[in-house]
Amino acid sequence: MPLARLILIMIGFIVYASSHASASGGGGGNSLYVSLEPAFVVNVNDGQRVRHMQISLQVKLKQADFAPYIEEHNPAIRHAMVMLLSGQETKKLKTATGKQALMDEALAAIQQVLEENIGNAGIDAVYFTDLIIQ
Repeated sequence: MPLARLILIMIGFIVYASSHASASGGGGGNSLYVSLEPAFVVNVNDGQRVRHMQISLQVKLKQADFAPYIEEHNPAIRHAMVMLLSGQETKKLKTATGKQALMDEALAAIQQVLEENIGNAGIDAVYFTDLIIQ
């Protein structure tokens, strides 16, 4: 029964994140937050067994007109993120410092993909809007 409860909670978070992301478009200024959907689900290592991590990400664009590039290069971005996320260890992700380090690595990975494809890093930040390890 605890697994069923966890699944229901995860579904609730996904629905909330999706509706919140849809409602938050455009705001003030030139920046825009874009959700990388669907959420990433990867295997992570805890030293004794393989666990699963689900993580939802949003990126903050330098300029709102970069949004089409995120969609256009979504396959390359998702590939870079899957490769980065699947190499993580759960003990590292249990700490705020570990999560911050992963956010920094995710930012660098996505910026590299955009730099290679459009000649501009395009984003200022990566945010974790959901992170579950099971």
